[in-house]
Amino acid sequence: MSTEHAHWLERGDIYALGALDGEELKDFQTHLASDCAICAAYLRETRETLNLLHRSLRPITPRPELKARLLQTVRSEKVVPIAALQPKASQGWQRITGMIAAGIIAVVLVGAFYQYRNRAVINTAVVNLLRDPSTRDLPLYGAGANAASQGRFLWNDSGEGHIFVANLPSAPRGKTYAVWTIARNSAPRYVGALNTDANGQGGVHIKSTASAAPIETFAVTLENAGTTTAPAGPMVLVSKQS
Repeated sequence: MSTEHAHWLERGDIYALGALDGEELKDFQTHLASDCAICAAYLRETRETLNLLHRSLRPITPRPELKARLLQTVRSEKVVPIAALQPKASQGWQRITGMIAAGIIAVVLVGAFYQYRNRAVINTAVVNLLRDPSTRDLPLYGAGANAASQGRFLWNDSGEGHIFVANLPSAPRGKTYAVWTIARNSAPRYVGALNTDANGQGGVHIKSTASAAPIETFAVTLENAGTTTAPAGPMVLVSKQS
C-alpha cells in the first residue's frame, strides 16, 4: 500500500496542475474512480492550495519532474502567427499588453511554486508515513448524528499521523472538530483540530510527542473553539465501530 500511494500521490501533484497526460492520465483517473479516499482528499487539498496562488509571490525551485512536464506542455502548444501587419500606433499597446500578460503569468507561476513547496512539506510527510511499515491505517466510523461520516487515520507511534475525513459537515460558528488519541488506561489527549469544506471533506497532519502507552482509540469530537484539555462535546468519528 505504501509504495502504491507514493506513486499515486506523486501523480496527483501533476494531475492537479493539468500536466498529466497519456496513459498516466488514464491510469490516475481510473484510480480516482476506484473511490480511494486518500488520493481524493490529497487531490482536493492540492487544488485548494492552487486556488490561493495570488497570496504569495516568493519563488522556489520546482521538483525536476514537475518542471520538466510543465515545460513540455508549453512546448507542445501550437502557436498561430499573426501575418497581418498592425498599425504602428497599436504596436505600442501590444507591447504593453504583452508585458502585462507576461507579468501575470510570472506571478501565477511564482505563486504556484511557492504554494507547491508548502503543500510538498505535508505531502512528503504523508508519503513517509505510508512508507513506514509501523504506520497504522485505521478506518474512522461516524457516530451519533454523523453516522454517515467516515475517514481514515494514519498513525505512527512516534507521535506523527494524518487524518482524512469525508461527509462531515463544517463545524458551526464558535465550534471546532478536535482530534484525540486515547492510550490504554489514559485520558484522551488532544492532538489537533481539523476543518471541512462545503463538500464535507477535510484533513490535518498531526505531529505530537510519542505516547508512553499504546494508542488504542482515535476519535474526533465537536467542541467549543479552543478546547484542548478534555473532550466535552459529542463524538462524530471514532476508530472503533459501535
